[in-house]
Amino acid sequence: MIVRNMARFAFATSLFLYMFLGCSGPDDGKVVVTGSVQIDDKPLVDSLVAFVGGTDGGILGTASTDRNGKFQVRAATGLNRVTVSKLDQAHQSADTRPKTNEEQMAPSDAEIKKLMAKSPKSLIPTKYSSPETSGLQFEIASGMEPLSISLSSRK
Repeated sequence: MIVRNMARFAFATSLFLYMFLGCSGPDDGKVVVTGSVQIDDKPLVDSLVAFVGGTDGGILGTASTDRNGKFQVRAATGLNRVTVSKLDQAHQSADTRPKTNEEQMAPSDAEIKKLMAKSPKSLIPTKYSSPETSGLQFEIASGMEPLSISLSSRK
């Protein structure tokens, strides 16, 4: 009986490790990328950096910058388009949070405008938040030097 339970435990553990570690291990086409983000030559703190790579743009790696504007992310090797965003979370209203299933209904145009007015505002130019408009792209390879991403607050 004990042997059978141990075998079940070993099988369940192996399955868990395969599902959560085996699918995104060292051979998943991603490498660790480090770098920093500055805006107007000052570190951009608490921002979100996203790397969009892969042949179809379907591999995403995201990281947050620290108090020095530094980040570390796992990104796809090859050409990656990069986005940077920073939102004013202090002014986010509770009304913009997702509602429970019972409360979800298609909002009216007036409700949409109200939600948009209460949604967090971007603290940097919004062009940096889209891979199509950011103008940021990097060739990612194993062992590369840290990246330096320089942004301007001018729109």
